[in-house]
Amino acid sequence: MEVEAHDAGHVLGSVQYEIITHNENLVYASHLNFTDTLISKAAEVAPCDTLILEAAFPATSQALPPRETVTAAIVKWALGCIGERRVPTFATDPIGTGQELVRIFNTWTELSVVVHPRIARIAQVYRNNGVGLTYVDAGTEAARGLVEEGKCVVIIPRRFDVTRYGEFRVAYVTDWPTPAEKATRSVFPLSEQADLEQLLMFVKEARPKVVLTFRGGSKVLADFVSKRLGIAARVLSTDIAQPKPISLRLDEKSLGMCENYILGLVQMPNLTYEKRDLVARALGQGFGLQLVEEALNTLTRKNSLKYSQVTEGYSLP
Repeated sequence: MEVEAHDAGHVLGSVQYEIITHNENLVYASHLNFTDTLISKAAEVAPCDTLILEAAFPATSQALPPRETVTAAIVKWALGCIGERRVPTFATDPIGTGQELVRIFNTWTELSVVVHPRIARIAQVYRNNGVGLTYVDAGTEAARGLVEEGKCVVIIPRRFDVTRYGEFRVAYVTDWPTPAEKATRSVFPLSEQADLEQLLMFVKEARPKVVLTFRGGSKVLADFVSKRLGIAARVLSTDIAQPKPISLRLDEKSLGMCENYILGLVQMPNLTYEKRDLVARALGQGFGLQLVEEALNTLTRKNSLKYSQVTEGYSLP
């Protein structure tokens, strides 16, 4: 067989896989976006015999408003916050939507854009691959000055707690918001994933003989493909026996050794050590991942280390 990758249009580097044999070709498409955005092109279409397609939308929500309408509403809301001397803050996914928000404000306003360090790291990857983005990392002194002036936009991960920042006004930017996010009434449905209509257009252009759907609104999608497009479609069975997870009892001696090793790394006052680096160093010493995670949690509970969500790192209390 031959396997070929095609751009999925979802986030930078996301792909679909086309599997070609002497009998047929099959396309597996998980997350995809079938419309152009400010930072990506719509998914490529590979005509196929069988299409395995993820229905990323929930079964009860199938349509998203036009991107141009959502973009205009986002900019209008942000400018309104600035006028009220509040800092417009957007909670969103760190990859994809986070970078598109940066591009929106780079394109349609002259506001500075301050982004959480996690979003900044991913934005740098986009920049390295030719996507023009201008932003300031929230962990820098320059970012703190911009926030104090109040004439900037802040972009953070969805689960980041900003309640301690009284001058921030938060809106959520996501495709399918949670009930708690909906309750805030400041939600903008901007998505890096296709809704039902986009998926149907994608199927129509791919011209498959059979469509197998999975996850999310898989039954809804299969029904629409069958009835509207006249293509045989059904939900891909997910009734697969899963092994029961094994509950591992951590050896107290090994846990103590791991804690001591980590404390040996974190020695400089006023310096933050990124979690991913500490984990990588401990794994390199032969400690298991579960053991390292528990050691970090234990040290935090003992107040031997202090964890920061902003930097995703540890420091001495």
